[in-house]
Amino acid sequence: MIWLSAQREILSRVRTKAFQILTTILFVGVVAGAILIRVLGGGDEAEDFVIGLVGDGVSYSSAIAIGTDSLRPEVVTIGADRDLLADGTLDVLFDGDTLIWEGTPNAVLDAHVCGAIQGADFQSGGEARGFDRAEVFELVTPRDIAEERLDGGDDDENGIRIATAIASTVTMFMLLQVWGAFMMMGVVEEKSSRVVEILLSHVRPITLLAGKVIGIGLLALFQLLIVIAGMALGLFLVEDIAVPVDIWAALPLAILIFIFGFLFYGTAFAAMGSTISRQEDAQSAQLPLMLPLIGAYMLAFSAIESPDSVAVRIGALIPFTSPIVLPFRLARTTVPTWEIFLALSILAVSAYVMVRMAARIYRSSLLRTGSKVSLRSAWNSET
Repeated sequence: MIWLSAQREILSRVRTKAFQILTTILFVGVVAGAILIRVLGGGDEAEDFVIGLVGDGVSYSSAIAIGTDSLRPEVVTIGADRDLLADGTLDVLFDGDTLIWEGTPNAVLDAHVCGAIQGADFQSGGEARGFDRAEVFELVTPRDIAEERLDGGDDDENGIRIATAIASTVTMFMLLQVWGAFMMMGVVEEKSSRVVEILLSHVRPITLLAGKVIGIGLLALFQLLIVIAGMALGLFLVEDIAVPVDIWAALPLAILIFIFGFLFYGTAFAAMGSTISRQEDAQSAQLPLMLPLIGAYMLAFSAIESPDSVAVRIGALIPFTSPIVLPFRLARTTVPTWEIFLALSILAVSAYVMVRMAARIYRSSLLRTGSKVSLRSAWNSET
């Protein structure tokens, strides 16, 4: 009977425009996320630029033509025609005094050309004063300063971690919020239309609740898998940078976290929905459950640069916030195994306790219509 109830929820939700639109949005978001991860983690591939020189600018040709790890310049000598900028042949034009752009200057190219010009001026000025060319070159060559991190991390992976952490946070928040609201609205609809009275004549309240949680939970899990597949694709396409092992491990852990998190929040939303009989009361009824989700979402985004802060560590352990904060932290930094185990254990136990509590409230409030049923009254009511 539980599976029949779950099938009913799945079939009724799949046909709705809300499910179809949300799935489409997630699919588009997955494609965009994969591209974002690819761009942020694309390594040190150099960009190609074409620099046009005219007039006195031609004398700087050799200095500007020296490329870097992030920039490959192509220098061409042209006449005074600026139409080459308008048609896209040139990225910038230099006449010896002024850099001429078609639109907004490119910061990377601007820094390269200006640096090359200043370096050439410094070198020619030093030679005019009798300095040896090699000595002048040594003076203008930047010092290569090595950098080391005690945690063994690589700064090149930072963009990948940030993109993955943002995607994890947004996905968990959206799925728990949206499908929790669907859970509540479904309960309220059945109660207000008296359909629940017919259903309860054939199944027990706990069976009906279990079917709802399983059915809606499977649909939410399906959408999560779409997102995870897109994130995995984006990470797979990353070039030149080794994706940290703990990010790969965070993807399957996100599934486990979501299952426990949905059991916790899904049953709580269902219980709150059973205490009201009108759609108009749904917004105020779900507010107590939305506040910790919003708080967790804000905490994660405020801690992009400090994922190991005390607030984030505590948020990853509290069951009301851990379904959002824990996946964020797993993607953003290296989390000790004992912390992961502790957070998952607390969330699993809390989900079990919430299921038991929500079932009691759901069972005692489902047939009570009229004004809103208080949680205390629902808890203490004889069934």
